[in-house]
Amino acid sequence: MKSALTCALGLVLALATPAFAQAPTFDDKVTGFLTANIGGMPADAWNGTSLGTAKQLVSALPAAPRSRALRDLQFTVLVSALTPPTPDGSPPPSLFARKVEKLAAMGEGESLNEMVRSAGGYLDPASATTVVNAMMMAGEREGACSIARNWQLTEPFGRRANAACDYAAGEKTGAAGVALPAGQIDGPSMMMLDLTRAQPPAGLLRATQPPIIRALVALKALPIATRLEIAERGEALAVIEATRLGDLYVEAVRDGAALPPAMAARAQLVAAARSASNPAEIMNSIAAVYTEARGSPLFPTIARASAAGLLRLPAKPQFSSVAQEAMVGFLLLGDKQQTRAWTQLALNAARNNAGALTSLDRLMPLVAVAGIDDPKRLPPSEVNRWYDAIRRDDSARAPLRGYLLLELFRATGIDVPPRSTDLPEAPPGNVRLIMPPAATLQALQSAAAGRRRAETALLASIAAGETPLNELHPAAVAAIVRALRQVGEDHAGRLFAIETAIAYGL
Repeated sequence: MKSALTCALGLVLALATPAFAQAPTFDDKVTGFLTANIGGMPADAWNGTSLGTAKQLVSALPAAPRSRALRDLQFTVLVSALTPPTPDGSPPPSLFARKVEKLAAMGEGESLNEMVRSAGGYLDPASATTVVNAMMMAGEREGACSIARNWQLTEPFGRRANAACDYAAGEKTGAAGVALPAGQIDGPSMMMLDLTRAQPPAGLLRATQPPIIRALVALKALPIATRLEIAERGEALAVIEATRLGDLYVEAVRDGAALPPAMAARAQLVAAARSASNPAEIMNSIAAVYTEARGSPLFPTIARASAAGLLRLPAKPQFSSVAQEAMVGFLLLGDKQQTRAWTQLALNAARNNAGALTSLDRLMPLVAVAGIDDPKRLPPSEVNRWYDAIRRDDSARAPLRGYLLLELFRATGIDVPPRSTDLPEAPPGNVRLIMPPAATLQALQSAAAGRRRAETALLASIAAGETPLNELHPAAVAAIVRALRQVGEDHAGRLFAIETAIAYGL
């Protein structure tokens, strides 16, 4: 049976998605579950946006934006309890169906199920099918099988889903009915890979779709080194949670798993940071993580995965030796209160230490962009000193980093008059930068000016797309940050700015 299943899977590169039925549409009711008082958007966030525009925006969203801040923001729009736009005769699929499809593409099986369940959406076979598929991909077998047995699904998916559920319940005879044509993968076939402990085809391991990445990370038939490689890639793509990656590191170290040397070192560092039980151990582990990972493309990933240690360390003078590392960690987490406390500690500790002051000059621009003290102006001499530190670090890349910094200062409300500092007013001509389509940026600016909150949030994510942050044009980054702040998404805008600055090497 195993060989037949593997043969049927073939080289899997595409996620099978069922087509949507058009009735009922659910667009005449609130279908989200996250309210404003528990982290959702205000109920009127679609005000000013037509239903047709809302549909187009949801369909255009990237499944895996490179920014964690923008991914979280588009997720919030999709699951918030928002009053839908007024029906306008726009063509199907419905807004609800498009939200269902996008949440599934993002790998958000559990949240998708909650949205569809709370809306009574199991009545629509297409929506119920998408939920079952997504939950099976997410490893939620029991919930997926309960829906499959109690609600109508589209065919032939329904027969395949029930065959997989029967196999999980100990009835092996119908397993052959799960197989898919070569070149595809879906929830039932992924569930069978897990149940039979079969090794997936090599092509599947290179998949970039969030549901598949999440499913592979949980697939225990894979060697943990392979799961970790996929999890590291997924965390950097904002698909896998840093805590999940940290759990895998700890598991690998605990079990003495065979890992490549560099990965083994990362696992040891994160495991030590997470298991440290007293302040001295925590301090040493944090220093080790940041010393080893600094400069690596995986630095943000490792910093987030080891953040549990930081959260247990108070910003007190006896821990000032790791104050700068803590500043970076909390900047990445978007925690203003903790960043402010550790910045003050770092400044106090560096007053009579020239080396520490120089090192701080590399971090203070990020503190300003994060709005820790919400500065409106910066002394030009101070900005120039910071830029000198950037040039000393890497003279070749300094002009581009300096230009990005100038754009971020202005986008976050800091007044830097033209040519008042040494920061370049334009990017160097010898670098490859990606600018979103002009129409997208114009739509973003128009939505922000009209205070159309949900529309602006989705356009921000569409503008960034799946472009690596260190290739996104600084002017585009600034436009996204400025637009988000204009509609009240200051936290998301500033966190996106910090993510981009660190991706650029600042």
